[in-house]
Amino acid sequence: MRIDLHVHTQERSGCGKSPELAMIEAAIAAGLDAVVLTDHDRLAPPERLAELNARFAPFRVFGGVEVTVLEGEHISVLGVDDPALERLDWDYPALHGFVRSRGGFLIVNHPFRYVPTVRVDLEGYPPDAIEGYSHNTPLASEGEILALAGSLGLRVLSNSDAHHVDRLGAYYNVLQTDPPSDAALVAALRSGPIALARPNGFGARPLT
Repeated sequence: MRIDLHVHTQERSGCGKSPELAMIEAAIAAGLDAVVLTDHDRLAPPERLAELNARFAPFRVFGGVEVTVLEGEHISVLGVDDPALERLDWDYPALHGFVRSRGGFLIVNHPFRYVPTVRVDLEGYPPDAIEGYSHNTPLASEGEILALAGSLGLRVLSNSDAHHVDRLGAYYNVLQTDPPSDAALVAALRSGPIALARPNGFGARPLT
């Protein structure tokens, strides 16, 4: 499965430039098999996800959310459908505990984008993964991101962070399975091999 785990829509992200139907159609045209909708502090309603999956099958549309924590980082949460995630007062330790208690998956998005440090305690509260490659992840920080991932045992991911249709297809992850549900996707991301696609080619498969 070729999947982009970090996609925004006009409907639920204030910075989204293209509507969800156009984003999905662009992802299909780009050769992807699935996307995760990770709008800023907004969940896609389960009934809407069901409609989109029925309309675009066999293409898969998973739900997630990009939580802006008080420390300033953006953390994607997958595998947890709880309106509490839409709160705007999450600090990272509290979010980490909430997601862990529900079996969810945590991704630190575009590290070092705004400041030359990661503004959450990754050693005390390790996430599951870190975004090593995206349109908004500084390429100059690649070595630091990979070293951080290696020291903490984090999976490295490649996602578009697309807000517009023209940003889809350059960054994605290749899973060796075709997960049919959010829980199966989380399981595949935790333990299965992942190949990383980015504009200058396929990366290694870290921590597989």
